[in-house]
Amino acid sequence: MATIGVLLTGGPFQYEHWETAVDIGDAALAKGHKVKYFFYLDGVYNPVSYQTFPDLDVMPKDRVQELVAKGAEIIACGICVNARGLQGGKDYVEGANVGGLPDFAEIVGECDRLVTL
Repeated sequence: MATIGVLLTGGPFQYEHWETAVDIGDAALAKGHKVKYFFYLDGVYNPVSYQTFPDLDVMPKDRVQELVAKGAEIIACGICVNARGLQGGKDYVEGANVGGLPDFAEIVGECDRLVTL
């Protein structure tokens, strides 16, 4: 099976890129592929555990948790996390990790396809 890498740079409430990224991951995991995400720039807001939005029943954090439960790897850029006051990702959902650009380079080197959103 293939390894799919996903680079997500958009925040959860700017565009629907997070939802597209999650849907791609769900589909790939369902077919038995390995999926690795790297959240960069405002993408680091997606796994924040205390998200709320009045008109959404399912939050990005919920979908991220589902991906982790299905075996996806989630890494957020530590510099981006700290620059946005997210204190090292301490408020992230379980399974979302903080790393760095070397982690992204590793994902790029390992993946068969890279999707950027």
